[in-house]
Amino acid sequence: MGSKFNLSIVAIFISVLFLSGCATSRSVIDVPIPVSGEISKSNGKEIYINLVTDKRLFEIKPPEPSTPSLDPSEEQGDKIKLRAIARKRNTYGMGLGDILLPEGKTVNLLIDAALRQAFIESGYKVINSKEQITNNTYILDAQINKFWSWMNPGFWGITLSTEISTDIAIKDNSTIDNKIINVKASDTFQTGSEDNWLEVMQSALKAYKTELKLKLK
Repeated sequence: MGSKFNLSIVAIFISVLFLSGCATSRSVIDVPIPVSGEISKSNGKEIYINLVTDKRLFEIKPPEPSTPSLDPSEEQGDKIKLRAIARKRNTYGMGLGDILLPEGKTVNLLIDAALRQAFIESGYKVINSKEQITNNTYILDAQINKFWSWMNPGFWGITLSTEISTDIAIKDNSTIDNKIINVKASDTFQTGSEDNWLEVMQSALKAYKTELKLKLK
């Protein structure tokens, strides 16, 4: 009886290991910005998103999975880091393959799109070129300090989390309004499938937009 129970426990761990999406190779996940469909009446304000800078810090073997890192056996470099959004792990917490955005997409562009959508939903007119800037245009710069997803193993499932943190400066002719937007989303799943990773990432992006819109009021 005891041996059968032990074998069952081993089988569970092996099952989670192979079904949790913890493949050793890199994966690519496209992350659309969740759209609420709720657009406020125009507030008569316009804004230009000037610069979104990725200032995330990567470590080689961080003690915590929430710290960005890359598989050392794969291609490295700044271009890869700009696309990196997660690191897969096995049931023992060992780092495995990375998760990247598709080629041509970066975390900068993802946050830029989230900012645009948040301002549009808040009643702002978002202008697209510097030539359209007037004395009444607000100008926004954003620094990305954190955009990362990670896995924490558990006995009956795994927890996937995404944290987003940015410093935002909104300028007009005379003032600078600084805002810190920091959100985290987590959920428990049976596997680390791409759909589950995508779900928690979009939950964090939705929370990010909501937090920003609240701070604009």
